[in-house]
Amino acid sequence: MVSSESLLVFLEEDLGVDIDGVDADTPLFSSQLVDSFALVTLMMFLEKQTGIRIAPTDVNLDNMDTIGRMIAYVERVTS
Repeated sequence: MVSSESLLVFLEEDLGVDIDGVDADTPLFSSQLVDSFALVTLMMFLEKQTGIRIAPTDVNLDNMDTIGRMIAYVERVTS
């Protein structure tokens, strides 16, 4: 299962994001902290860590803009 900590490590180590001050509610995409090119890599990470397949229609700010929203999305689709 994916956690806030594992997502933060991924953002920092794989995507090069400065995670100082980033928490579960920090907007990632709408604040341009993470760009759309990184989204593909992030989706692949989520799929690999959770075993789910993210539907293209689920790739939106409601599901992916914060770490908290990503975790909530994963919990919804795996329940």
